[in-house]
Amino acid sequence: MKLNRAELRKIIYDFNSISNRLLQADFNDYTNVVSKFVAFIKNTPIILDYIKDCGHCEQDLKQEFDEISRSYGRSIFSLGDADAEEIRNVFGIVNYIAENGIEIHYGVAVGYSSSKKFQDKIKGFNDRVVMVLIRHIESYLTKIGIDMGIDEKVTYSITVQNGQVNIANDNASITATSTVGIDAAQLEKLVQAVRIKAIELPQEDAEVLESSLEVIEDEIKSGKPRKGFLKTAVSGLKMIKGTAEFAAAVATLIQFVQPLL
Repeated sequence: MKLNRAELRKIIYDFNSISNRLLQADFNDYTNVVSKFVAFIKNTPIILDYIKDCGHCEQDLKQEFDEISRSYGRSIFSLGDADAEEIRNVFGIVNYIAENGIEIHYGVAVGYSSSKKFQDKIKGFNDRVVMVLIRHIESYLTKIGIDMGIDEKVTYSITVQNGQVNIANDNASITATSTVGIDAAQLEKLVQAVRIKAIELPQEDAEVLESSLEVIEDEIKSGKPRKGFLKTAVSGLKMIKGTAEFAAAVATLIQFVQPLL
């Protein structure tokens, strides 16, 4: 596949968004959100190729699900020892949930929490199973970003084979365009003001903040900003709770980009 660093950042932003939604999903909505999570992965080649390179889940998932459901909390999934095993097995598990519409809080997730609350069982399953896959994918995407360097204009050809990620400069570039009437210097000033005021944010909020700011910058610099991306980024900023100074800086930035929404 071919993409540049700006496109990679958007993929990371979208992956973080769907992952956070899954981790915070109400147990009544969990199966539906799992389906969206799996669909995102299947529709994102850079992630799907990585999972495929780890091999195919060799577990008899139907039997595994049946046995764990009937164990009344005494059994849980075996994810494997090596990274590749964890990646393919966890994806196989969540894909099986999505394809079969399984409501895991009734049986499968019982062994992941001693609490009698369905929501706690979902959280336990997320923490001990789903997060394993999410962390592997996050690490993989982050390392690709590091290897690609800081040039936003270069397009790279990325392949995964035998666990090795190959990144080649495709000698192609994206022509820089105008910033659609937006004062680039002022935009940079407002973005930096938000970053400066973002004091002691929880890690999850800090990640959403940085992803949202990067999307805003990348979209405006592209010369053809997509309203959907900008609106998603702005919504992400609005969700973050911080100091009064932080909120004021965010409000000023949002007002600045409002004409493009």
